Amino acid sequence: MRQFILPADWDGSPTCPIVGGPARYLLRVLRLSAGDAFAGLDPEGKRRDCIVLETGSDSLLVSVGPPREAGESLPDTRGSRMRESKKDTRSNDGTGRIGLPRMILIQGITKGPAMDLIVRQAAEAGIARLIPFAARHSVAMAKDGASGGSGVKVERWSKIALAGLQQSGSAIRTIVEAPASLAELGDRLSPPCGKRLCLLLHETPLAQTSLHEYLGDAPEEIVLCVGPEGGFAREEVDHFLAAGFRPLLLPGAILRAETAALFAVASVEIILSEHRSWIPCL
Repeated sequence: MRQFILPADWDGSPTCPIVGGPARYLLRVLRLSAGDAFAGLDPEGKRRDCIVLETGSDSLLVSVGPPREAGESLPDTRGSRMRESKKDTRSNDGTGRIGLPRMILIQGITKGPAMDLIVRQAAEAGIARLIPFAARHSVAMAKDGASGGSGVKVERWSKIALAGLQQSGSAIRTIVEAPASLAELGDRLSPPCGKRLCLLLHETPLAQTSLHEYLGDAPEEIVLCVGPEGGFAREEVDHFLAAGFRPLLLPGAILRAETAALFAVASVEIILSEHRSWIPCL
């Protein structure tokens, strides 16, 4: 575990009690004891150093330090006593994502295991918002109905995102929203946070523009839209294109839905994080 998510009801005082399941995880899985330190993430997304003060059978009392400076790397809590972390001297926007824009993933709802994997990977990759999309070809939605069990699913997805956040050490807390219909997506995406680029991943070459060219316009927010197992329906593609989404065809073979989402996010992040070191063709 790279960081521990402090309880949402923590009041910001110098100490924080941790009870129940989270306490058992720290005590029995990570085997922390009095004097051990671990990295914490507070409800506002600020990183803090925590030290175990007292332990009980199913509880801990920890001291919580001041917010860390942006750019400091996190040690692995499994090392028990944290060593001094190194500060990343590269420019940082304060979110823990060095020079990267805010990212939103619209994901056509897939079958349970695949969707669970997408949620976890989105949290590990630093996606700010994940909007499940009730697409026409979403098998799970066709079986359960557009709203059937959505509350239970969102609760489970949120727990999975939390686990991914703790494991990866990402400073971005991924918010998993309730499933949205095609008609609801416009309202969900308004207003943009700065200059926005919207990309629609599609298995056919609707346009020849490369991902590099799309990203060359320095977007401050990127929206990626990925379809379910059955892909997008024609009317869905038309709707997204009319709404200003730019079509994107990933290179290589056609990817599964859960692979396409991770591939797209990773491609965007790598291009934007390394573009300054590239040598342009003359």
